[in-house]
Amino acid sequence: MPTNALRADHASPAAEAQQAPISPSLVAVPSSPRRHALLRWGTPVAALAGCAGLSALLFKLLSGLDVSAVAASALGTPSPLIGLSLLCAAISYIALVGYDLFGVRAATAKPVPLKTIALGSFTSYAIGHTLGFPLVTAGAVRWRIYGGAGLTLAEVAKLTAVAAMTLWVGMAGVIGLSAASEPQALAALDYLPAGLNQGLGAALLAVLAAYWAWSRKGGREIGRGDIRIRLPGGSSALVQIALGLTDICAAAAALWVLLPGDVGIGFPIFAAVFAGAILLAVVSHVPAGLGAFEAAILLAFPQAPTAGLVSAILVWRLTYTLIPFLLAIALFAVHEIRRSDAPFSQAARRVRRFVLPFVPAALATLTFIGGLVLLTSGALPNDYSRVRALRLLVPLPFAEVSHLVGSVVGVMLLILSRGLMRRLSSAWTLSVVLIGAGIVVSLAKGFDWEEALVLCAVLALLLTHRSAFYRKAGIFAEPLEPRWLVAIALIVGCSLWLGFTAFHDVDYSHDLWWQFNWHDDASRFLRSSLGAIIIGAALSLYAMIHRQPGICRVDPVTANVITPALAHAERADAHLALLEDKRFLFHESGEAFLMYAVRGKSWIAMGDPIGKPEHAADLMWQFLEEVDRHAGWPVFYQVSPTHLPLYLDGGLSLVKLGEEAHVDLEAFTTEGKAGKDWRAALNRAKRESLEFAILPAAEVPSHLTELKGVSDAWLAERGAGEKGFSIGFWSERYLSHFDVAVIRREGRIVAFANIWYGQPGGEITVDLMRYLPDVSGIMDLLFVSLMQEGKARGYRWFNLGMAPLSGLSDHRLAPNWHKIAAFVARNGERFYGFKGLRAYKEKFGPVWEPRYLASPGGWALPQILLDVTNLISGTQARTFSKGARS
Repeated sequence: MPTNALRADHASPAAEAQQAPISPSLVAVPSSPRRHALLRWGTPVAALAGCAGLSALLFKLLSGLDVSAVAASALGTPSPLIGLSLLCAAISYIALVGYDLFGVRAATAKPVPLKTIALGSFTSYAIGHTLGFPLVTAGAVRWRIYGGAGLTLAEVAKLTAVAAMTLWVGMAGVIGLSAASEPQALAALDYLPAGLNQGLGAALLAVLAAYWAWSRKGGREIGRGDIRIRLPGGSSALVQIALGLTDICAAAAALWVLLPGDVGIGFPIFAAVFAGAILLAVVSHVPAGLGAFEAAILLAFPQAPTAGLVSAILVWRLTYTLIPFLLAIALFAVHEIRRSDAPFSQAARRVRRFVLPFVPAALATLTFIGGLVLLTSGALPNDYSRVRALRLLVPLPFAEVSHLVGSVVGVMLLILSRGLMRRLSSAWTLSVVLIGAGIVVSLAKGFDWEEALVLCAVLALLLTHRSAFYRKAGIFAEPLEPRWLVAIALIVGCSLWLGFTAFHDVDYSHDLWWQFNWHDDASRFLRSSLGAIIIGAALSLYAMIHRQPGICRVDPVTANVITPALAHAERADAHLALLEDKRFLFHESGEAFLMYAVRGKSWIAMGDPIGKPEHAADLMWQFLEEVDRHAGWPVFYQVSPTHLPLYLDGGLSLVKLGEEAHVDLEAFTTEGKAGKDWRAALNRAKRESLEFAILPAAEVPSHLTELKGVSDAWLAERGAGEKGFSIGFWSERYLSHFDVAVIRREGRIVAFANIWYGQPGGEITVDLMRYLPDVSGIMDLLFVSLMQEGKARGYRWFNLGMAPLSGLSDHRLAPNWHKIAAFVARNGERFYGFKGLRAYKEKFGPVWEPRYLASPGGWALPQILLDVTNLISGTQARTFSKGARS
């Protein structure tokens, strides 16, 4: 609220403007020396006179007051009433945030984050309410926070003035509504005729209506020059009025619930008295309205016991003023620490960085405890002393629904705590919403303010550690582990046991399910427990069996985008980037990239980073961060020994996949004894009228129809579909990027392979190799001819590709993976031909280089290997192939 003697910082628009240190250029300086002297001496004299008068009035009102009776009455205030007063105070301060939100929009076009507005509003009002002297206290706080957000002195002054206007609008609305609706009751307090009170109320409401009508067109401004203020218009003006009413009414309610029961006054009239007390405090110019506000309340209720009134005001000063003040001081201190460069601030940031990795587990545990608290509360009977107070504020249906919702929210928090443990952003969002709902229903179902405070603490910790929950995966991205199912079932079972124990003296009847009464706690327990069991079982079952499919989405890129990186690629298979089944992570320079695809939880990168070697480490860490944000598994497939230290630094485990064959073209020859076999292959091809040729990339499109026929025949003969990712598949767009080696018989193409050229002096290899089934000796001819061509063009190596599961040891001391893979290679010949492939490539006398899989390893390794296998041999390649042809 803006109580404003209490909140002297809201005393008037002028006083509001003083909350920021305003430069002299913004204030008109009186030109008359006499007037200047009058203002200089008159204001302090008036303030001193006001203080003296108030002191005399209070002395008279409090004469004969029993101080011990006041203390006993204050200490004996029921806890539920204190909690309800705190809740009303919180609503008032939330409305005050709306004050500043309107003020910021009117004062500046600069974007100011909502959290900054909330901090600036709460801290300035709470400190100003307690200390008074707005120019020194609230104004300094506002300027410190809003100035740090980029606002100027003039803008801070303008937003303060708009906030003050919202206060006065709210006060006029409260007094107007009370006087117009309850003129007779108000007459007993202000001793004015009821008709006059009603007329005054109607006049104030008419002024508000006129203000809305005047501002509804928008664009209305007041002031001149640098202090011109744009007012809210249309529906915004109605919201402004509603904020003012909410603030004043909530602040008044925070005191009204604490009044002695024999005061006997309804809330509408008390709200008008409360607003009048604020006005009296403002006029008195007493710091924080201390004494003036109390005197106004005592004068308004002369028939009420003085000790009870004073104790209620003292408790209200605690709930509305002192507690918010202490919280505001803490928040302002944290704000200063964060923005300061002092050694303490730097140490605090270092401690935060150290603690941050442990935050998700801690908050997941607290959220789990929050769910436990809600379930336990739903299983136990309510405190009837609280229910008696609650039934005056909340209708029974709302309390019944709140009890059911509380238990359901409890079991959902148990499940969400697992998502928080995995740092999921979606789990954080849902937890914040559900804990907020839990706070509301805790108060609505039985005014369990202790429970609400526990949930508020958890909510505050979640809100202040938002950055710890950054992963984008869905909550049910993977099945729910058995240990979580057992923990959730145990908690729900214990809550049921507590409930049945608490209501063991209640005889069961089917009618209990349909009884709705303030005292039917057993019925509420049965309904809420059933709801918690149904929702908990449904969500647990869904989380246990559901698995979000991994979607390998393709980022279409053009050849010119990856050309700068390919120009620095050391390996020829970097051209797999042109295959239309991958996503890309580019270095900011554009001179390096990493290509990958997603399958299930596995984010599978094809080979090492491509491009300038100095960017490899940056790309790997970027990739690991992206995978971590989505709670996936980073996988690097077919990586070379060159970058193994990089993957080890990233915390990945290495598994040997096989060995890749590289033929040294400097040593390769078809002459002499060493080249006898290759001369025989060439002679045999010549006898069978086979001719080798290379189609330049520019000529490939004109031969695609003939090449497609060869490809289809090759696939049909093997009864297999296309593969992808690490192996090329048929795609007209893909093939058109490369020179294509062809073998013709009598002018007809019977075999082809697209050629990958590496760096000059580096390696050359082929990718998609297809041939007709009725022609023999094609592979020898193709490889020998390409090796000759590569040697003639100055290349050093010909890459024959990898021999899977080769070069693995089955020694008893070898890793388990080596033993398993070696066993598969020995006994799986009829399925794949591991030995035959290795033996064929061995004919060329290659240099063998190992290839590895870098991944998290452990129990995830079998699933990762399955994901890689499915990615390469799955349906994606066929889908993309069709898309390419279309």
